[in-house]
Formats: sequence, C-alpha cells, structure tokens
Amino acid sequence: MEYIFGTDRLNGAEVENLKTVGDAHSDLEGYIEVRRVYDDSVICDRFRIVEKYRSMENEEKKFDLYRITDHYRYTEITQQMRAEMAQTREASEIAFVTMAEKGDLDDATAGEHMALFPEWAYPVAYKTGQYRTFKGKLYRCLQDHTSQASWEPSYTTSLWVKASDPSEEWPAWSRPLGAHDSYAKDARVTHNGKKWTSDTDGNVWEPGVSQWTEVTA
Repeated sequence: MEYIFGTDRLNGAEVENLKTVGDAHSDLEGYIEVRRVYDDSVICDRFRIVEKYRSMENEEKKFDLYRITDHYRYTEITQQMRAEMAQTREASEIAFVTMAEKGDLDDATAGEHMALFPEWAYPVAYKTGQYRTFKGKLYRCLQDHTSQASWEPSYTTSLWVKASDPSEEWPAWSRPLGAHDSYAKDARVTHNGKKWTSDTDGNVWEPGVSQWTEVTA
C-alpha cells in the first residue's frame, strides 16, 4: 500500500488528506502510524483518520481519500545516518584542530574544546603551534622539538605555554566564532581587567558592549 499526504478542499475549506493507493481498497480508522523505509532513513507519519470521503479505481489500482488531523512527522536515525553524522562531526573536529594549530583561533577558544586535543606524550616530534593536554590543562607548543620524559609541558616553559585551565573560575573572554562556541547564561570571564557574567544564553557580544554584567564585589 502506498500512502500519499496532501491537501484537498471539502465544503469550501482546505483540509489535510491522505490518499491510499493499492491493489485493494483500504479501510482505515482511528490513529494510524505509517513508516516508510529508505536507504538512509525511516520517515514516520502519525495522524488520526477523521473520515473517508472518496474512493476511486482504475484497471490497475484502487484509491481512497481520507481527511486526517493531528498529523505529526518525524525521521528515525538509521545506522547509515549515524555513520554520516559521525563522519561530519569528525570532519568538523579535525577542521577545528587545524584552525587552532594554524593560529587562526586564540588559546581561550581552543581551551573551550580541550577534549579534541590529544594527551602529551614522548618521544614525539612536536611542531610550533600544536596543542596538547597534560594533567587536565591545555598547552601550546612554542618551538619545534622532540619530547623527552623529563620535558613535561608544565616544567618546560621554553617549549610549552599553558593555554587553558578548566579549573580557572574566571577565564579570559574570547570572541565567539558563532553559535557553537557562544557563551551560556551566567558564564564567567575576565576582559579588559574586569570580571563579567553573561546575561543570556548564546551570548556572542563583547563584555562591556552588551549582554554582560560587570562583577564588582
């Protein structure tokens, strides 16, 4: 049976309808769920049958038209869709790390996504600008070198500089690139030597310009 959703006019008013097409006439009533399976998704329609108002047929198929209400459509995520979403997320994460290590992002922005950067290890050939985590903090490489056991980032200030520490209560404000790294309501930052709290979710404004409250206590 094929299910086709559309609209029709009954008694001068436009109504939502369902047309069924098959080898036999349908006789639907009450609440119905229709699932249509495709290669990359499953589309589900839930609705209530109000009345059957027309039936037709030709030599090949039989058709029935229903007036429906309470129509709700949603898409179920299939294994293929999950794989595609994971690939998209991985590509975005790789692009973010690449931008950060090219110097296109500041340390504070990189620190907001610290989990994307691998743990410092040895012996590894590191390049200037690369980020690595060590004991819960994020460090940026200051010069090309091959790491050694005794050259841990927290002790080699000539090789690494601390970029972000999640335990900081008032981290430095960094300009958001968009909604994905905007500040949440009540987020705390320092900017221009002052402390600020965000007044709203999705805050992309600079403290002192709008949407932030200075903390003076």
